[in-house]
Amino acid sequence: MIKAVIIDDEDNSRDTLKGKLDLFCPEVEISGEASNVAEGIEIINELKPDALFLDIQLAGESGFDILEAIERDDALNPEIVFITAHNEFAVRAIKFSALDYLLKPIDPEELVKAVRKIESRRGLPKNATNLNVLVENIRQASDSPKKIVIPTSDGMHVIKISDIIRLESSSNYTTFYLHNEKSLLASKTLKEFDNMLTNYNFNRIHKSHLVNMNYLKRYVQTDGGYLILEDGSKIPVANRKKEQLLSTLKNL
Repeated sequence: MIKAVIIDDEDNSRDTLKGKLDLFCPEVEISGEASNVAEGIEIINELKPDALFLDIQLAGESGFDILEAIERDDALNPEIVFITAHNEFAVRAIKFSALDYLLKPIDPEELVKAVRKIESRRGLPKNATNLNVLVENIRQASDSPKKIVIPTSDGMHVIKISDIIRLESSSNYTTFYLHNEKSLLASKTLKEFDNMLTNYNFNRIHKSHLVNMNYLKRYVQTDGGYLILEDGSKIPVANRKKEQLLSTLKNL
């Protein structure tokens, strides 16, 4: 069984989640509940659960405040699934940290997926990387996370968004090219990163290429059209993207 704790300030929300877990995820045992930050920290310290379903907004408090207590204590190693009804910045920060979240009303299929991930990671050593990045991005007090967690075959890599020159699709994987001439092969599709980085001056100029426009050096219109970036790479521009690209260049 997975020993879990629910922290949510709404009784109805906790009851609804418990009902869905009981129906769709019987392997999850709810060992405790809390409705605010202080109660949440106390019950986590007491029960040391395998999993934590954490609402982001807790009646004027932030569920993120609980993260710092978990981050500081090596004895605490719950798999965290964030829950939110609306909070665009919070969801963005969670995505950049490669952590899981569920939107209210909770979809049973997404809930089952989240529980399966918890099962697959149970018993693994504490990996504070994702949590550290999330806490750091939240502490920035900005709507723009500064770092992103890249899942690769050898673990999680934390990089600054500003260090990314470009991304290139490779089937269901994505290669990150960084300003220090290093590269990382991420186990996610380019589309997923496109959705995350589109508001950070990244442009999907081709189905296989996502470019950080801050590293753009020149646009060459001959030979089908391509970009030259500061690292010397030449990136083709898809025909359907040329008009949009020209518009973007005019506004730089």
